[in-house]
Amino acid sequence: MAVLQKRSMGGSIALSILVVATSAAFSHDKDDDKVTPPGSGSAIAKVFEQVLPAGDFRKVNVITVSYGPGGKSPKHRHDVAVFAYVAEGDVESQLEGEELKTFHKGEMWYEPPGTIHVVSRNASQEKPAKLLVFLVQEEGKAATTVVK
Repeated sequence: MAVLQKRSMGGSIALSILVVATSAAFSHDKDDDKVTPPGSGSAIAKVFEQVLPAGDFRKVNVITVSYGPGGKSPKHRHDVAVFAYVAEGDVESQLEGEELKTFHKGEMWYEPPGTIHVVSRNASQEKPAKLLVFLVQEEGKAATTVVK
């Protein structure tokens, strides 16, 4: 549940930017997925957790991908770690070697570097969809490459 993870071997820093929690000052629920700041009247719940692969991940880009009704992205590969969060609508996603999945608003997935994204599209022909995408990069790596 850390915002910043530091690896002593190789000195690389991995940003996961998925959970904002300072565990010492918060009370934890027994499932350890929720923390509550004392006296705040608010709660923070873990949405997603992923360990990054070995590497020198020091650059983070955050983008939005907006799909109109029936919109889609071409088949592509990311040479960076990708965290995709559905901010609006429903999105169908299929990574090479996996089954087609539908993600709804508030859900997310992870793509390891080098994974080919076979399908990425709006699940609806009537309503828009939007992704919030965190690209956690090694310097000099291309974020996205279209694959034929």
